[in-house]
Amino acid sequence: MYLYNVSVIVENDIRDAVKRHLHATVVGKQPLGGSLSLLELLDSPHEGTTYCIQLRCQDRTDIVAFQSHWLAALQTGFNETHPGKVVFFDSTMKYLND
Repeated sequence: MYLYNVSVIVENDIRDAVKRHLHATVVGKQPLGGSLSLLELLDSPHEGTTYCIQLRCQDRTDIVAFQSHWLAALQTGFNETHPGKVVFFDSTMKYLND
């Protein structure tokens, strides 16, 4: 089992708009081979607000599909609507207790 985390760091002046968009895009969506969650990082060491999109899945190929079909479009959209105000970084973790 894998956990793919995408941290989305946004400037505070657009955080509500980004949160609404992420909520509409992520909450209730179930990509093939996994489940999605949306979180807000509390006590972030970064300036601005940090949201996290987490994909829990069985296979790393599900992560690649998620990146190419969903994440790429999300990044492109935010780069067009809020240039320089949204930063993405990701990490992949493997559960050791599964």
